[in-house]
Amino acid sequence: MASDLKGVSILFFCPKFFNYEIEIIQNLEAMGATVAGFDDRPSNTVITKTLIRLDKRFLKRQITKYYKTIMLDLVKAKRHFDYVLFLNPESITEDILAGYKKQFAAAKFILYMWDSFKNRKSSDSLLPFFDSKFTFDPDDAKRYNLILRPLFYTTIYKAQNRKEIFDLLFVGTAHSDRYNFIQKLKSKTESLINIKTCFYINSKLLFWGKKIMAKDFRKVPYSDISFNSLSHRENADLVHQSKAIIDINHPKQIGLTMRTFETLGAQKKLITTNAHVLNYDFYNKNNVLVINRQNPVIDMEFLKSEFIPNTPETLSKYSIEGWIRDLFNLQ
Repeated sequence: MASDLKGVSILFFCPKFFNYEIEIIQNLEAMGATVAGFDDRPSNTVITKTLIRLDKRFLKRQITKYYKTIMLDLVKAKRHFDYVLFLNPESITEDILAGYKKQFAAAKFILYMWDSFKNRKSSDSLLPFFDSKFTFDPDDAKRYNLILRPLFYTTIYKAQNRKEIFDLLFVGTAHSDRYNFIQKLKSKTESLINIKTCFYINSKLLFWGKKIMAKDFRKVPYSDISFNSLSHRENADLVHQSKAIIDINHPKQIGLTMRTFETLGAQKKLITTNAHVLNYDFYNKNNVLVINRQNPVIDMEFLKSEFIPNTPETLSKYSIEGWIRDLFNLQ
């Protein structure tokens, strides 16, 4: 991997999210950077996450203490930073961010959002504090004058010559209508194709809460849900053993998911509910099928046809290294 960030020091904040924050740090360091990485949230308990998303003012004192402690430790260690990178900030406030801007005045502040602002309603108030601002969401890019930069795939998803065991694979969090969507799809195709599914919820408390509060979730069997997420290695192994990957985007988001790019990196066929994929440069009707969310039907000819490989340039662009290059404006 190229060392274009050699000698560069980066302060990095990111909520814990299926270990992607670790992958990003490892790749920044592989490119030569020195990284001080911290969780954006003061805690990752279900209660803390819920309160932050409801209204982070509930935890103002805890959040302020958390960020103040980090800053004091960095100042005590006489740390200097060339960049301060925030990914999808959830808990930091304007006052705290202003303090970091003042303390690390020589640093360039970079923001990347992999959620839409409609799902992170307080995050748009942070925009004035950043020098470079990126988003995965085309609508947010236009509305807030941000740079549109889609997500990425990590090295473990690069194409491999593996035997395909499954026709279709779905792995993901059991949010919104995902479970019911897959059941509809299975009812129409189960006798024709082999579908592998892995649904995840991060706590049993949340599962039972959804059973009570969400009408569409009441018939979801406990046995169909895992409370331990797959590792990247486990997920990648399933992807490499599948002919096509199912992607069900959140109904409130139009930005392309990480699953989309993991599928691209693995050079597998993609079946998605997100019609906005038609607007991206890697789209090929032979490799990508958009299906109706309410009435999912798969064209069997799509599965039977051969995958058409993407160009090395496209694969490089959507790799994690390509993503880092764009955020740090590297050639």
